[in-house]
Amino acid sequence: MFSFLDMINSSLSYFNLDVKLKSRIYIIIALLGDIYLVYVTFRLFMNHVWLRALLYCLAVIGLTYFIYLNFVFYFLEKTSRFDFISPRVAKITGQKFEDGKAKTPLDAQQRLAAELANRSNGLFANADTIPAAVAIDEHEQHNLHRVVDQLLMEGVFVNGYDGLSEKGIVEQYQATEKPVTALNSQSVPPYFELVHDELQHRLEIYIGMNQMERRPVGHITKIGLTDVHTAHDKYQLYLATVVVTGGPNKIAGRSGSTILTEEDYGLQVQVAYKQRNNA
Repeated sequence: MFSFLDMINSSLSYFNLDVKLKSRIYIIIALLGDIYLVYVTFRLFMNHVWLRALLYCLAVIGLTYFIYLNFVFYFLEKTSRFDFISPRVAKITGQKFEDGKAKTPLDAQQRLAAELANRSNGLFANADTIPAAVAIDEHEQHNLHRVVDQLLMEGVFVNGYDGLSEKGIVEQYQATEKPVTALNSQSVPPYFELVHDELQHRLEIYIGMNQMERRPVGHITKIGLTDVHTAHDKYQLYLATVVVTGGPNKIAGRSGSTILTEEDYGLQVQVAYKQRNNA
């Protein structure tokens, strides 16, 4: 029986099917396997093979639970109130799961984050800002992960793939040949600050939910084409914008599916500058 189901499962990989359709077929195959397990479990109980029967019974319960969750998701296109696993998986992997609740639109989430940052850091004219190169060491990367996790928990950042569906993710990856990050674009932390670290002789970037919870997450190495030390001697420097990039992402897999991968977070930074008054 299981060999027959495995043969069907293997055969599906040769067809270019829609992800949702393929998932529905897999659910039906799993249901057939589950029914067969119920029959085997019943026979084991009838023959008084108690230990194996109990183990098979636990397997049937677990498999039935997951079949139920997937049936509700792929056939009814909603999530079950008994789905206690998907939210935890979403938190770990960055996958987006709909829960039927009203959600703030993705662009509204991004505007909220930018507005929070502007309130604490102000607005700068584009003519007075310039991109900066940022380096992130191991300690700073650890801090960056902690800050991003906190902002995701608070709903300031959203792992939503910019609202793209699985099909949209595949199309964007094929067009750009770049992974599609779970973290929405324009993820601006509510608070950021540039601090001159005299001990390590570098300009450290701090971000956080607020000033009290700020953490060092990177340091500037170049401002435009100018070395950071030269620029710091000549200009007064301020952080104009900070955008968090990278993290969990997806690439195109086989037959319209996606594959979840991981990479470190990064920072896109714009620096505002003003000539120093040495008089």
